[in-house]
Amino acid sequence: MKPLRDGVYAMLVTPMHHDGAINYEALRAEVRWAVEHGAVGVVVTPSIGEFACLDDDERWKCFSVCADEASQHHDLIAIAMTSDTCTKKVREHTVRAIDYGYDAAQLIPPYYWIPDDDEVFQHYEIAAEWALPVVVYHNPHLSKVEMSVSLLERIAKIPNVVAMKEVKTDRQMRLEPLFATLKERIKLFLTYRAFTTGLLLGSNGGFANIQSLPFCVKMYEFWKNGERDRAEAIQNLLNEVLPRGGESNRRHIGTNKFAATLVTGIDMGRPRDPYKLPVEEVRQKISGNLPELWDLIS
Repeated sequence: MKPLRDGVYAMLVTPMHHDGAINYEALRAEVRWAVEHGAVGVVVTPSIGEFACLDDDERWKCFSVCADEASQHHDLIAIAMTSDTCTKKVREHTVRAIDYGYDAAQLIPPYYWIPDDDEVFQHYEIAAEWALPVVVYHNPHLSKVEMSVSLLERIAKIPNVVAMKEVKTDRQMRLEPLFATLKERIKLFLTYRAFTTGLLLGSNGGFANIQSLPFCVKMYEFWKNGERDRAEAIQNLLNEVLPRGGESNRRHIGTNKFAATLVTGIDMGRPRDPYKLPVEEVRQKISGNLPELWDLIS
């Protein structure tokens, strides 16, 4: 297993044919595209990859295909989203990820029923015993679990918990206390919407939806080269062009697939029923503003 590196990780959507079957060749192409555009790693079947809409065989086939493609690219870190509603199911996904040679597992708290802090802690404690390093994923609007900084401090002390992705963006109320408490314990990565804020606070990079990858990579390069104004200019425009995630965008999965198709040139298809592609107004906003964003990083 390769240790997690600093930089930008691509959260992959799961491409589908128009009949709803998974397009595994497009998934391979997506991994290659991520490598070509600067990703240090990829995450297969994450939230935007519709893991909750896939049956186990489909999910594990995605694990297999991405692991095989990732193995063709030197140093690329492969991470499997192993989340499920209970720890037993997480173990089944983790065993498969270990078999396929993944480097880490990304894991949200158990969802649907709302667990208390001790149940969340135990979930991560048990998962961390299964050989794969664990990346904690905090997305409270989708998981319905708000993990306090004090709970995350407990979780960060679990052996084999190595990193965290934070989706919340409030600097004063959330991010500053989070970094002050956890920065010396585990690697911290932010969402694309607060990418430069994270770098200012000392993050290790970000986990970026595939359509935001090239822009986050360019922000990372500019920031490391001391060109912070240029990085901030990209951040500001990126936040205008791409809608927020599941916490406010009602057609979250469809919007990600639509934007990913535009940015990568790979047909990602549509999400599985009952989910739909974004409404025409959102499509026009994204497609109309993307050229300016590309020009900014050219």
